[in-house]
Order: sequence, then C-alpha cells, then structure tokens
Amino acid sequence: MRPHLASILLLSTPGLLHANWPPTHTAAPMVAHPADADYDKRKAEAGNDVHKLWKLYEWCVQTKRDKEGKATLRQIVKLDPTHKEANVALGHVFFDGQWFPTAKKLDEYKKEKEVAEKKAQGLVLWKDQWVPASDVPFLDRGLVRDVNGNWATPAEAKKLEEGWIRQDLEWIPPAEKENVEKGLWKCGGKWLTAEEADACHADIDRWWRIPFERFHLYTTCDRDVAVQKVKRELENAYDELVRAYGGEPAGPIGVLVLRDADQYSNFSNGDDSAQRGGTDALGLSSVHHAYFADASHQATNEERVLGLGVGYWDASSDTGNRWGVHSVRHALGLSFGEALDPSTKTYEKNKKSPLRNDAYWQAFYDEKRVPRWFRYGAAAYAERYYRDNSVGVGGDPLWARKWSIGNIHARGGLRQLKQILDFNLTVEGAQDSEKLINEAGLVMAYVLDGGNAAIEPKLKKLQEAITAGKDKKAVTDAAKALEAEILKSESDLKKFAGL
Repeated sequence: MRPHLASILLLSTPGLLHANWPPTHTAAPMVAHPADADYDKRKAEAGNDVHKLWKLYEWCVQTKRDKEGKATLRQIVKLDPTHKEANVALGHVFFDGQWFPTAKKLDEYKKEKEVAEKKAQGLVLWKDQWVPASDVPFLDRGLVRDVNGNWATPAEAKKLEEGWIRQDLEWIPPAEKENVEKGLWKCGGKWLTAEEADACHADIDRWWRIPFERFHLYTTCDRDVAVQKVKRELENAYDELVRAYGGEPAGPIGVLVLRDADQYSNFSNGDDSAQRGGTDALGLSSVHHAYFADASHQATNEERVLGLGVGYWDASSDTGNRWGVHSVRHALGLSFGEALDPSTKTYEKNKKSPLRNDAYWQAFYDEKRVPRWFRYGAAAYAERYYRDNSVGVGGDPLWARKWSIGNIHARGGLRQLKQILDFNLTVEGAQDSEKLINEAGLVMAYVLDGGNAAIEPKLKKLQEAITAGKDKKAVTDAAKALEAEILKSESDLKKFAGL
C-alpha cells in the first residue's frame, strides 16, 4: 500500500514534525514611515527663538503640515503666552488681558471672577442672584423692596404702586389720602382729630398699631405717651435684650402696652360682657406687672395677638409713669424671647382649633428651647438691671440695679442658685415668684456684666445656639454648660451683687 503524501512529507522534511499544524496566517510586518527630516531640521534650527518658530509655523501652513504646525504653535505660546498671532491661530480667546484655550475655560474664569468681586462687595448668592448679606433674612421671608425702598410683602408693595399709603399699620386707599394730609386719624371707620383718635383707640378692641423699626407697638395709651415715653424705654430695652441673647429676631416684634392696671387685668382675665376670652393661660399676670400672652385674642382687622409680652403704662400719675418704665421693658423682653424661641410646631398643629387644653399648653411649653430662667432673666435684666444713661449730672445710672438688689435683700436675701436656675414660677406663690423673676435678672446681670472669664465662652455658645435656631438638644447642652459655671460662681455672684 502506498503511503499517504502527508506522511511522506512529515518523514522527509527536517523539523516539520515539530512545526504547528495546520500553519497559521502571519501578518505582514509594519513599515514605519520615514521621519520628516526637513521639519525636524528646521525645528532644531529654530530652537526656542519665538520669531523663528513663527516662521516655521508659516512654512508648515504652506507645506500643509497641520499636525506639525499645531505643535509649533503650542511651543510658541508655551515660550510666550502673550503671542497674539499664535493664540489666534490656536483658536484661543482673549479676555481681561489674558488668553484662554477654550470658551469653557473663559466662562469658568468669568464665573470665578464674578464670585470674588461680589463677595468683595459684601454680596452673597441667593437663589441665582447676588444680594447684600443683610437682605437675606428679609428675602427668606418672601419680602420685596417697595417703591420707597422699604421691605414689604408683595401685596403691600403692590398697594403702594397703586397709590395706597400707610397710616401706622393701617392701609389708606388713594381716595382717602387727603384726610391724612389734614392730620386726621382713622379709627372705627371714621376720620378723627388726634384727641378724638386717642379716645377711640383707648378701647382694647381698637388700640393704636404703631410701627417702629425694630418693634410694633400695640397700645391703648394716648399717642403722645406711646411715642414720647413708651417708645424710648422700648428702644433702650431692645438693646439690652440683644446683649442678653447675642442677636435679634429677623423682623419687628410686637408688644402690647395697655393704659392702666384695670385694663391690664381685664385683658389678661377676659371679659364676658365683651365676649373676649382671657389671654393668660398660666395666670402669671398676677405675679408681675407684665406677662406673656400665650392664649389668643381676636382683635380688630382680624389680627391675632398671640405670643406677645403685655404690660401697662398709667400716665395719669407719677407712680404710674415710674412703674410703666419697668412694665413695658419686661413685656418687650417676653416678646423678644418668644420671637427667637416660638412653639411653631405646636401652634401650627392646633391653629384651626380654638380649644386650648392642658395637653396643648404642655406641648407648647415643652417645645421651648431656651431655659425658662434665661427667658425671664433677660426680660428682668432689660427691666431693672440696665444702665440708665438718661440720668442727669450727679445721678446714678445703676439706680434700678441697686433698687432691685435691695428688694432681694429686704425679702430674705438671695436663694440658692440651683433654685433660681430650676425656676419654678407659680401663681400660688405670687410674691415669691415675683422675687424669683428679680433674682433671675440678677443672675443675668452677673452673666453679662460680672466679668467671669469662665462664663463668657459658655454664654457665647448658648447665644449662638439660640440665634442660629439650633435644635432643643443643642440649646439644652449649651445651657447646662453655662449653668454649671454659674453654680461654681455663687460666692463671686454674691460679691458682685453686694449681698
């Protein structure tokens, strides 16, 4: 039998037994293109001479060497970033004295420059627009600048554009503006003289609503008393409260000042004959000469007075004028504290229901972040531990502080600081509770004016937590740290007070 041809080849061809079978295809070897000797020679001759490199680029253009031309341009701008012709040829964009490789890079530069310039001007970015940092609290509340440049709601700004004007907080339509120009005041739907308006606004349900820059004053006092006496004390007390809290509310706060003690009692307890409910759920109006109106009262213009400090100023006697100073100052302190520490969640949850039961009040006060001693202490400080810079030559600017400390001494001296900080304010112990408020004011006076180096940083941390709106835990932790330092300083506090 004849052998197979493949077998003969395998046996007769040396090395074939060890070759791969079947044979694989082998690609043809790559052939390198010859180097561009002419370009390389010219490039070497040009070296780092920008003028010669530009000539080399022009030769590349003429000989259609695009790749080499771009490489040459990049070398030129590396050596001379300001070379105009090379930058233009590369498609770079000139702006602000420099060249940018792409429009995107230019946009990034413009944005960074704008941010730096705006920040240098004291502006901040708010919803894609640059605004003064001081405007942000107002913008966050949805306010706008009206035609007079003042902050207003959009609805208010629209009214001003339409020709309406404001008389205090009352809107007057264009057709009635002439009455304002005549010096008349609107009350109960009628235009009255100043004397008649005082009589009209003396009614609880039709009080004056007078706006000032930092607070709105609701009052049944005669307008002259409100503007010339009450306003001065509120302005000075406001400054003391800013010191206590380390900041202030974002907008004007409200405060209610009634014309005498009888009206004060009537408003707090309610009046069945006038179908007016009480405004003092805890009954604390009987403890002091100012209280916090935690319950609601339906007033004119459907305005709900809720969460305001209430005081009174009886201008009919010297005694009434003297006590009025302390009452309105304390009332503002309670309004100030509520503005920084409102029970928003509890109120919003229950605002549709007129009923207020024990569970509501428990939730309302449990929501508070600021310790009770601090809130009342700040109000008492503004009321009676302030420095009176209005005294004449030879007068004592600390007369109110000394008088208050004298009251504490006359009533058995200062109780333990732990008891003051626990601040168990009750109606049952009226006189003792009044003294407790005074003692909280003294503690606040020591914290603010005592010069205790250990207390100062703890106070600052608490103030920052309150004004920044931090949660209850953060405020409570900061308060406990401050209270611990106060308790360590009992002897120093008594020395500060002269007790």
